Amino acid sequence: MKYRKILTILGCLILMLSKNNALCLPAQDLKLKDIERRLTDIERRLTDIKQTKKEVLREYLKLFIKNHQISYLKDEYPLKRFLEKTLLKKLTQLNQEKLSLEHKKAELINMYLFNKQIISQAINPVSGEAINPGEYSFKLTPPVFIRAPISGMITNIKYLPEGIMIKIENEKCNSSLFPLSTLRVNLGEKVVIKEILGEVKTHNFIRVKINCSYQ
Repeated sequence: MKYRKILTILGCLILMLSKNNALCLPAQDLKLKDIERRLTDIERRLTDIKQTKKEVLREYLKLFIKNHQISYLKDEYPLKRFLEKTLLKKLTQLNQEKLSLEHKKAELINMYLFNKQIISQAINPVSGEAINPGEYSFKLTPPVFIRAPISGMITNIKYLPEGIMIKIENEKCNSSLFPLSTLRVNLGEKVVIKEILGEVKTHNFIRVKINCSYQ
């Protein structure tokens, strides 16, 4: 068929754009490796779009030149005009898709930088001041609210006679706190740094362990 190449390009465009929809999923709660993988996918899609735009534009220009040189009495003119308009529409869709992917890429980069920053931070759960990983015993005057020393997921809660022990983990760090009197969080819940975990009411200290791997 004379216009098989053009129709093939249009079919590939439909398939490619349908695949791009998978990149528009919410970017919340993504781990660093997930974000890196999505950024790689977006870069690959942007490269595909760039190449496809070249092919579509080349075919569009060929049709545009022919359509403005051909007589209106020619039988093929309506088909060529239809294909010309279709290719122009696809070029517009590709440009819109490119802008959408670039916006998503910027969001993912910001999220990557933010996540990379928060998983390497740690704070004093009483004062909120920045601290280095290690083992601490902080004095306090109860009642005192206790805040998350790192961001992450609550992976362990133990109710002991002396109080409650709670453990938080993220990709690079883990932290345990003991003893708390009450909790505001549940097992499996995600918390952000400085979020209130609970309260100490009956002790004048809290022990905190923060371990991090920077590999």
